[in-house]
Amino acid sequence: MTEENTSYNNLIEALSAIQDAIEQPKKDAINPMFKSRYVPLELVEAAVLQAKKKVHARVFINYEIRNSVMWVIIEGYGEKREYQGSPVADNLGNRGTNAMQAGGTAQTYAKRYSLSMTFMISSEVDDDGNSVQNNQNNNQSKNKPKNQLNSIFGGVSKSFREKNGFSEEAMYQAISQQFNANINSFYAFNKLSDQNKEAVINWLRAGVN
Repeated sequence: MTEENTSYNNLIEALSAIQDAIEQPKKDAINPMFKSRYVPLELVEAAVLQAKKKVHARVFINYEIRNSVMWVIIEGYGEKREYQGSPVADNLGNRGTNAMQAGGTAQTYAKRYSLSMTFMISSEVDDDGNSVQNNQNNNQSKNKPKNQLNSIFGGVSKSFREKNGFSEEAMYQAISQQFNANINSFYAFNKLSDQNKEAVINWLRAGVN
């Protein structure tokens, strides 16, 4: 059987072949706030498309938002599979940007994160740019120890959740979407530099006021 004549008995076989053929895309987009690198949505989609062509898999991939959650819908070979992905945060309390821009940013992040999870693509720096931030220690705030910033974050984040009706998970997703970084827990927040912690805290405060 030649590669051109490759056929699959079911959708799972095709998806497995695609996943095996994916070449991890380069993280060539730079987060302007945290100076970390990540893979933009178009390169995540291109990696999947190239793998699909390589293994001659006839599948169709779409996105669908259900109850503020992004789903990846894949059809082919008479089957359909649906993969629950990232929450799509709204009412982020953005300042300096209109609602349409904020919504577009949230959807783009959710698509990138969800498609990456579906095909096991590493689209973000694992340490949240911490290796880069360590080089910025000399520029960090000297008058606010880390435990104080963490304490401030705890109070502000609680007010933000109560004001916007967010769960803790949705709040971290909103923070990640706003700063285009994987800040999915207090542990991830704690790894940030003082400067970047203050940026997150200030954004949360804006969402409360």
